[in-house]
Amino acid sequence: MATTTSPIKLESNRGARFSNTAHAKFHQTQYDLISKADLPKINVSPDMLKEWKDAIEVEVEITRQAQASVITKEMLVKDRERDEALNNLFGIIRAQRYSHVEPVRKAAEKLSVELKPYFGIQKEINEDETELIRGMEKDVTRLVPEIAVLGLTDVMQHLHTVNEEYERLIVTRRNDGDALNLPDTRVARQTSERIFEAICQCIQASYLLSTVDADRKMITTLVTGINHISSDFRDTHAQSQAQKAAAKKRKEGDDNPKKPSDPKKPGDDGKKPDDGKKPDDGKKPGEGKKPEDPKKPGGDTPKPGREEDPGEDQV
Repeated sequence: MATTTSPIKLESNRGARFSNTAHAKFHQTQYDLISKADLPKINVSPDMLKEWKDAIEVEVEITRQAQASVITKEMLVKDRERDEALNNLFGIIRAQRYSHVEPVRKAAEKLSVELKPYFGIQKEINEDETELIRGMEKDVTRLVPEIAVLGLTDVMQHLHTVNEEYERLIVTRRNDGDALNLPDTRVARQTSERIFEAICQCIQASYLLSTVDADRKMITTLVTGINHISSDFRDTHAQSQAQKAAAKKRKEGDDNPKKPSDPKKPGDDGKKPDDGKKPDDGKKPGEGKKPEDPKKPGGDTPKPGREEDPGEDQV
């Protein structure tokens, strides 16, 4: 019998930050799985599948044209310049928070707080990075004095220049794509996402409305497969990001090689060198000792080779 609650949950990966190639491949893989299902039992029409397939093919064609375009190489160069400028900008801000010069330190601390939402935008999709840089530039208009104190005015100007050059290349490539009647990448991705989301809703509704156990079991198996694909792509994406981060860290280490560790000199760890003497307890000579007994030879002179036992003479 039909149920009002569903134990199945679809993970559509909506809004996932996949690259354009991975995004198209994700939808193609899901399409291949769902298209083999019994469509009437999951309430998905052939027209819906065709619309989805067409959207995926548009994504694939956009990616193919982008990879084949001569402009793409220029875009990669400009994007690398943007990332280097951002690394320089954020790196100086972070480092100067520890400056011994108070005005510099305070300026860096303020910039660190105000620009924190933008830290790491180098990892965003290139088109999104363009808009995020523009947003950061608007915020920086309130922080001109701090930017000047840290000597970052030239860095910001360079970042603005290469960002606008990147956008001009985007427009040029888009115009080339218009000759092929291809939509913008973002529009193509959103179309695929919208159709896939609608199909997922149809599948879930079919489970709720079904009164046949065999059909509900089939739908459960299908949902498990969909979720498995989503999980695999998320894991692969996460591993890819981790590998890029590790490679970047290694590169930064190569750019700033450390000298082999030298033996620490006395005081390197912030502690005073140990000269073998016991710390001075602040007492004057003779304090804390028993008064010298004039009747006993040697007074309070300790015996050779060991510390004096205060009770030794009594034994």
